[in-house]
Amino acid sequence: MQEHHISIGRYLSCLYRHTQIFFERELSDYGLGHGTFSFLMILSKNDGIHQEKLSRFLNIDKATTARAIKRLMLLGYVERKQDPKDRRAYRLHLTKKGLSLKPILARTSAKWSEILTAGFDSEERIRVLELLRKMSCNSVNFRESVLHK
Repeated sequence: MQEHHISIGRYLSCLYRHTQIFFERELSDYGLGHGTFSFLMILSKNDGIHQEKLSRFLNIDKATTARAIKRLMLLGYVERKQDPKDRRAYRLHLTKKGLSLKPILARTSAKWSEILTAGFDSEERIRVLELLRKMSCNSVNFRESVLHK
């Protein structure tokens, strides 16, 4: 009897692709997509965060963060201010236009979560979040171990 290996990557890839499609569709009227959504969500809850800390928080390299922030600045959603205590660092703030997106971002996130967890009971929703968080930590730890060899 042949064993079939269930590929977690296959399911993660499917979720990633469909997440991109969903957010591109939902946020296209605002010039946004999946790539900028995460940055805006973090900024909406962490006004004045350092750009470097934002990169670490999202586990995204500094160059990708800089490109996303540049795009959000061009769209008028984010402003970057030099930190008065550390002139090498920048603090990020949502503009008035960016702040107006907060309810839209929250609604869009909640809608996607509802779609993904349709048919789940509350225990299953909690458990899947725990498992996904654990998998994310494992992937970050792996990346860190590879980078520091």
